[in-house]
Amino acid sequence: MQIVGLSEAKENEYLEDLYNCFESGYDFEKFLKLYLEEIGFDEIEVTKRTRDGGVDLIAIRKGIEDFSNIDTINYYIQAKRYKLKKVGVNAIRELKGVIPFGHKGMLITTSTFTKDSILESDNDISRPIILVDGRALLNSCINHQIGFAFEPRFSKELFNQFNSIANYNIVNDINQEVIEKLITYNDIRAKIASVPSKIAKLLEDKKEYLFKFENDEFKSKFVKSRSYFSKGLSNMYRKYELISTDGIIKPKKALWSFHNNVITLKLI
Repeated sequence: MQIVGLSEAKENEYLEDLYNCFESGYDFEKFLKLYLEEIGFDEIEVTKRTRDGGVDLIAIRKGIEDFSNIDTINYYIQAKRYKLKKVGVNAIRELKGVIPFGHKGMLITTSTFTKDSILESDNDISRPIILVDGRALLNSCINHQIGFAFEPRFSKELFNQFNSIANYNIVNDINQEVIEKLITYNDIRAKIASVPSKIAKLLEDKKEYLFKFENDEFKSKFVKSRSYFSKGLSNMYRKYELISTDGIIKPKKALWSFHNNVITLKLI
């Protein structure tokens, strides 16, 4: 689904609506537990009120498949339900004070951050703090369709983009077929690329093929029993922002083709 950008006035209206959805800070924390689960975090716990100590939730983000135990990131999360008040530097320092070495912090608010708090958040690489302000949280909810209903809006520009993709699918070589397929959340998380079934039928098990991913070329083996490629995909997903710098997974559609023993994948 294409989402039209919000005007500043509409964004401010939605920010107030978001704030008013929670009667208390604790209600906001309970919402964040569900929100973090939705965007890919795991083992999320709302901490007991008696041992808050600057931490409202704890969570982990697991790594890839069998390597998850050594590729897991632990997060200590603070929630601030503010309307007009900005989150100051003391909140950042308080959170840093309870984060063990090598772990990450996250501070999520319905408001904004002061300049000093932003500077303080990343001045210690051993205990970095990810800041999520109200606008970032709002747009993340829109992107993940949390709490928003959408009505159709015709866009000639998007319609023309669709037509250009359709034209791309028409190829002159009858032996080359271009197939559209979504690179799913599970594919990205597992660092694999599930192959369209029509192409998979043409490939040999565990044979190494030249793989063209956008502007990059590398060799990868095809596992026919599971119909996927894996080698080299992790770097591609990060380079082309299917995995953000904060580890957020963003599924995208792609056009696949197979010709002269070369796999080509183009994002759309």
